[in-house]
Amino acid sequence: MRLVLRFDGQDIQEFVLDKNDITIGRTANNDIAIDNLAISGHHATVYSTASGPELVDMNSTNGTFVNDKKIDRHHLQDGDIITVGKHQILFFTESPYSVAGSDEQSEATVMMSSDFQQQLQQELSKNKTVNRTVKAKKKKGFFEKIKSLLGLS
Repeated sequence: MRLVLRFDGQDIQEFVLDKNDITIGRTANNDIAIDNLAISGHHATVYSTASGPELVDMNSTNGTFVNDKKIDRHHLQDGDIITVGKHQILFFTESPYSVAGSDEQSEATVMMSSDFQQQLQQELSKNKTVNRTVKAKKKKGFFEKIKSLLGLS
């Protein structure tokens, strides 16, 4: 099981649930520490129970929400979206990189087809060319401004 911390639509960090209790809050002593004033020092906790992981709000000031509903307790299900302050935490029962017969995510190797590898290489080459062109234009513009200021143009 894993949690993915997201802010403003961007994934920030992933956490693997590898212990019984996972704490969420603003202070550094939480397992998932989120430096945001809208989040209480000890905001919520995910507990391992016999019926699966359960999210409990720890009497936070602004509340804990799951799938846009304020909760006190909630048994987490695959795909649940936890909201604390302006952050979202996505709950998944499986890793997207899991491999049948392997318990270790680090053992998995994702195979890319040769077509995909070639396409990826072409895109990277295009990006390098575009970046060089933009840098050259910026340099030229900078030197033109300097010449103008010195009265050389």
